Amino acid sequence: MRYLRTSQDFLFTQLQYLPFSIKEHEISTLNQMSWLMKTAAIEMRVTSLNRQRSHTQRLLHLLLDDMPVKPYLADGEGGMEDESRSVSGFLHFDTASKVRRKILSILDSIDFSQDIPEPLQLDFFDRVQIEQVIANCEHKNARGQVVCNVKYLHRVLVAEVNALQGMAAIGQRPLLMEEINTILQYVVERNKLLQCLHAKRHALESWRQLVEIILTACPQDLIQAEDRQLIIRDLLQDVHDKILDDDAAQELMPVVAGAVFTLTAHLSQSVKTEQKQPLALPMTGQSQYVLMLDGSFTSSPGSESISMGFASVGDSSLHIILKKLLDFILKTGGGFQRVRTHLYGSLLYYLQIAQRPDEPDTLEAAKKTMWERLTAPEDVFSKLQRENMAIIESYGAALMEVVCRDACDGHEIGRMLALALLDRIVSVDKQQQWLLYLSNSGYLKVLVDSLADDDLTLQSLLTPQPPLLKALYTYESKMAFLTRVAKSQQGALELLRSGVIVRLAQCQVYDMRPETDHQGMYGMREPPVFIPAPVERYRQILLPALQLCQVILTSSMAQHLQAAGQVLQFLISHSDTIQAILRCQDVSVGSLQELASLTGIISKAALPGVLSELDIDVNEGTQMELQGHIGRFQRQCLGLLSRFGGSDRLRQFKLQDDNAGGDRVNKRDEIELAMQQICANVMEYCESLMLQSAPSFQHAVCLFTPSLSESTNRDGPRQDTQTSVVPYWHLPGLGIIVYLLKQSTSDFFSYYDSHRQSVNKLQNVEQLPPDEIKELCQSVMPAGVDKISTSQKYVLARRRLVKLINNRAKLLSLCSYIIETCLFILWRHLEHYLLHCTPTDSQDPLLSSRMSFKKGRLQDSFGSEPNLDFSSGLNRVSQHDIEQLQIEATNSFGESLQKKLLDIEGLYSKVRSRYTFIQALVRRIRGLLRISRT
Repeated sequence: MRYLRTSQDFLFTQLQYLPFSIKEHEISTLNQMSWLMKTAAIEMRVTSLNRQRSHTQRLLHLLLDDMPVKPYLADGEGGMEDESRSVSGFLHFDTASKVRRKILSILDSIDFSQDIPEPLQLDFFDRVQIEQVIANCEHKNARGQVVCNVKYLHRVLVAEVNALQGMAAIGQRPLLMEEINTILQYVVERNKLLQCLHAKRHALESWRQLVEIILTACPQDLIQAEDRQLIIRDLLQDVHDKILDDDAAQELMPVVAGAVFTLTAHLSQSVKTEQKQPLALPMTGQSQYVLMLDGSFTSSPGSESISMGFASVGDSSLHIILKKLLDFILKTGGGFQRVRTHLYGSLLYYLQIAQRPDEPDTLEAAKKTMWERLTAPEDVFSKLQRENMAIIESYGAALMEVVCRDACDGHEIGRMLALALLDRIVSVDKQQQWLLYLSNSGYLKVLVDSLADDDLTLQSLLTPQPPLLKALYTYESKMAFLTRVAKSQQGALELLRSGVIVRLAQCQVYDMRPETDHQGMYGMREPPVFIPAPVERYRQILLPALQLCQVILTSSMAQHLQAAGQVLQFLISHSDTIQAILRCQDVSVGSLQELASLTGIISKAALPGVLSELDIDVNEGTQMELQGHIGRFQRQCLGLLSRFGGSDRLRQFKLQDDNAGGDRVNKRDEIELAMQQICANVMEYCESLMLQSAPSFQHAVCLFTPSLSESTNRDGPRQDTQTSVVPYWHLPGLGIIVYLLKQSTSDFFSYYDSHRQSVNKLQNVEQLPPDEIKELCQSVMPAGVDKISTSQKYVLARRRLVKLINNRAKLLSLCSYIIETCLFILWRHLEHYLLHCTPTDSQDPLLSSRMSFKKGRLQDSFGSEPNLDFSSGLNRVSQHDIEQLQIEATNSFGESLQKKLLDIEGLYSKVRSRYTFIQALVRRIRGLLRISRT
């Protein structure tokens, strides 16, 4: 390559004459062009790696410029003017002097149509047998083309004629030989057809390789982002026009589909890169991190409005590309599923363009009033998304049928991409036309019923040495799509009708939970392997099912009790697994995510009143058994508070070495979020149990004993117990709630400071010290940070900061919810104990009736197992206990804690919502304590 480059300037001079004239010798000319393009692709790759920019730049100009090419120096080196010259310099609006880009002219020279010889018309030979003989005579020649050996076929046919006997055969021999010549002439034409198609496919593949090298291997700065998008747009439109022609050969579809996939991926990446360029604007009260395509930040006080929109490509060009993509999908018809796999991937990349990028939750957006949000102008993302959906819906049931059929049957990769495409379309389909078609045509029911077929296959994946994991990935895609459907109220209703939760309850794979690897404690020490361990594979199977149940419970509003009844059946049918998860002591990311999802489900399903919605015949024995299951779920969930409400293990985890690698930093964030989610779910469960079991204050169901000793003990060091699950004969004390309240208050301010610091860093990324930039980048890309450019480091640092800001925003939301719920539960318990509770050592004649009522309410809430001993719990509340509760509550709920809680309401709650509860609850608790003292 160096010899050709330096001595003869071979490639540049030869590429100047592309495309060659191919009228007379089409096959040989196409082969010459193919090898020349492949060589050019290798040359551009090598010069890019060796940073020989001038050589790469000359070839790029030659292939991509749409202006007449100026003469270059003979030695192949341009001067300073040529070095500074870029492709954008040729993209003027002077259309009179423009020429067609050479890369497009090469594509024009490849004729996608192909003349097919007329079928054989035979009088003597049987056509089917002749086709079989021709197939037997086929072989691969030196170039790898499958052709028929004409000489061998001639010998076979002549031998067949010579074998004929009788006078009739002798008389018809001239006619037979003439028909043999007809067959041989047909085979020659057929060989030429195959060779020509092979040459065209070879040339098209070489053209695709050249385009891919230009877009991926050449330095990005040699083609400006705006020009890159225009070039990709022209390539996409031209290649679609050629393949969508009625005469285009179907044999070229796979190569074209691959090229379309590559081009669409780069178009999406280029547009999204343009979107992520930050604009430093003098905004008052808003982050300077402004996304270029975010319509809500297009103008600022005292500054001119920024011109928005997909300026480089234009909405109309994007719509044309979408229509051509959909036409290509429909042209493949019932076959060519592998071709449609590329096209589905292309369509997914295209639809990503209209997706709003990840934005930092700076807690400022909530300051807008509802009227301001409703009357805000439509941003470019929503506009393009709406127009895309209108184009997709205009294709009607024909497109729906093709995509839905591929999602239900066929090759695994094709099914996964079809499901991903359905997921994306359903998420933006405001009219729910696709959901309606899925339900009415039965495709949704087919997907739900296929879960039973997946059960046996998934069970085989839990062995130590599993077969191929294709079934697991298909299952994950299917469950992700069903979860997307369940996010709308109508979708959740359709899934309930199709019996998806009943199917999940019947699957046995969820009961095959492998033993946990305790060597991987804290989620930090698992070595990265390509094939995950059996425990991780099991979680990949279980977590989607839990998430689907949780989404259905959240979305099904009118049918909430029906959904809760079905989910409760799912929990009871897999009760051994559920209780094993609730008892698990592992603190890895996966186990905590299991717990977070599971507690979210139990808090909405294992409630009083749900048993009446079960679709089973309930007699007295069955009723007691079901209540026993619910009681165990409730006790184990309450027991989680002692583990995650600030236990020693959580403290140890938080004191882990902060100088960790990127992967460990990300896991620490996930673990922290999962722990807070578990606490929030358990507190939601306690609140729901109290409200549903006892709506009146006088007859409250108390879930916690009047003891704050656990709170005072925990403030000092204590030994961690072997099991953190509270035994069923001991109810937890209010001390857990007070401790969790204090812990969440402390965590809130820590998260708030971290959130504010990250927002400030995001606004001034360029001013951060290099070491901090490197640390942020390593969280996203653990290896190879030193090899990337400074601008790429800034992009990675921004990505990490946005992720960190959003993580802290979620933690703040969870802490705020935990604080409000803790205050509510504390208030209800204090009000019951200090105002309505009668001590056991009191001489009240109504004592026996009051205590029997309370015991009944407790049994309704916690199950009816005969071996429960509630006499050791709430039924022995003495006057001393109440007086001790007075003193400890007054000391624990002091002025400093109250001030912190009111600060949280001012900093966060009033910003997020106009409805706040902290101040009212603090006031009521403070009043209760004052009344009790007097």
